[in-house]
Amino acid sequence: MNKRQRIMKEKETYNSYHIPGNNEFTRRPKNAIFLNSSNNFSHEEMKFKICYEFLSSGISFITEAARNTKDKRKKEKRVDIINLITGDEVEIINKHETDFEIKEYRENGVIPIIVNPMTCKICGFKYPKRNKSNICQVCKKEELK
Repeated sequence: MNKRQRIMKEKETYNSYHIPGNNEFTRRPKNAIFLNSSNNFSHEEMKFKICYEFLSSGISFITEAARNTKDKRKKEKRVDIINLITGDEVEIINKHETDFEIKEYRENGVIPIIVNPMTCKICGFKYPKRNKSNICQVCKKEELK
């Protein structure tokens, strides 16, 4: 990808997000880390580490932005970090999201970063550590069938 294509892709991705709670014409500044007081310290620390890696690699990003959506039935989702070059969304996960939501993130192309991960013995994916058996809720539900 040459420099011109990269700038065009960055601009296209950047225009796909806005400040949560505002209209779709308000934008977050590039390469600025915004904190959300409803997240805990380990969540925000992981966000900082990922953004620092992006900056040191020359990758532009935005944080805590909401997707623009034409479909009003879809809930406005705030994304932790968006890589402007590839368009990848990064969601940092503690224990507040269920394993089913994490599985849905993976299916929709969102990259889940888990703060204190455990690897499921059955499927091999990483999920937040919630039990001593190291089996995710998705695999437990499938075992019961």
